Amino acid sequence: MTKRISSLFFTLTISLIAFSLYSIPVENSYITATFMEFRATGTAPHFHSGVDFSTFLKEGIPIRAAEDGYLVRLEIDKGGIYGMTIVLEHQDGYRTLYAHLSKFSEKMDKLVSMLQSEFGDQRIEVEFSPDDIKFSKGETVGYSGRTGEATKPHAHFEVRSKDEKILYDPLKFIDKNQLRAVQSGLLLKSIVIDGKEYPYASSGTYYFSSEHPKIAVEAYTELAKNLLGIKEIKMYFSDKLVYHIILDELPMDLWEKPYELYDEKTVMTSLTYRGFYKLYSTNNLPFVKVNEVNSYTDSSYKVTIELFDDFGNQGTFTFNLAKQG
Repeated sequence: MTKRISSLFFTLTISLIAFSLYSIPVENSYITATFMEFRATGTAPHFHSGVDFSTFLKEGIPIRAAEDGYLVRLEIDKGGIYGMTIVLEHQDGYRTLYAHLSKFSEKMDKLVSMLQSEFGDQRIEVEFSPDDIKFSKGETVGYSGRTGEATKPHAHFEVRSKDEKILYDPLKFIDKNQLRAVQSGLLLKSIVIDGKEYPYASSGTYYFSSEHPKIAVEAYTELAKNLLGIKEIKMYFSDKLVYHIILDELPMDLWEKPYELYDEKTVMTSLTYRGFYKLYSTNNLPFVKVNEVNSYTDSSYKVTIELFDDFGNQGTFTFNLAKQG
């Protein structure tokens, strides 16, 4: 059962200010999971709705406000997907979310203790007015933990619209110069053609039997020995752009529809992550910018795949397609 406690509400008009980069919530850290990766945890498969920062497998590392703002919501909950969570709103109109905390900052100790004393181990959600509790950029909002679905301590960080109906890639907002320098690169490990998986071989030839080839690619950013999601994929048939996805924002109504992006061969367990991006769709999806695969009916193609990530890496991979029969 959830207890919801609301402060007095009043209309607040926010003037947008010039965009400035957010600070990273964990000092001298690096990214361990990216936006819109596939997740199979919780009650249903879903997209990873933010990015994860390493806390070096430690609980109790300070998690800091990305920008000046006020406390919008506090979620006291050791279970669920997010666990102990805090949400701030900023002058630019966006909200930031910090999840899997082990505890909140000291300025909220008295309030949290009072609520837990009254409601015990029930999930508690508290909403606040703009003047109730404010945070400065870089101020500690809580401490790293592994509450919720987290299996290891880390910092989960999201950027949302004011109405929380749109999720944004946080790496568009943060100052990436603050990230710890780690080696990174792009991988294309395997491809799926009409449901059949093949190891990727540069300039190799693969065969399709459908009217239009249904292609999926297993692709990653490799960063600090972690395999992370890709930000952008372009596919060309004989040098003509036929499919283009950019994974920089996601409407909340698609959050539990990851198979709009991922092939059913995608797997996530505690030990394994294999992400296959579909390069075809019959639906109108906001992250698909070009969808012309079905306009081509040739019997052979030279296929070029371009991969891009948030860290400045770009990779080009080629293979050939030929129709069977």
